[in-house]
Amino acid sequence: MIHYAALPLELIFEGCESYDPDYLRLRFARGWIIVEPLSPHSFRVVQLMSSDLQDYLNPQFQPGRIIDLLPGEIRTNR
Repeated sequence: MIHYAALPLELIFEGCESYDPDYLRLRFARGWIIVEPLSPHSFRVVQLMSSDLQDYLNPQFQPGRIIDLLPGEIRTNR
């Protein structure tokens, strides 16, 4: 990776070594969804791993999407 910046690399990548998110891997019919827990009942989609290409076009699996486990509360954070 080539990164051009007017700032020193120490400032750009400061804190990246200490970033350690707690991801969960949830199984669904054709693959996995990697999520980041936000609360006991809500998760943010981080990554999709599926064998069906149509899943990648589904907005429900879009990275950044927040999934609430309470009924009727699926929303986005954008």
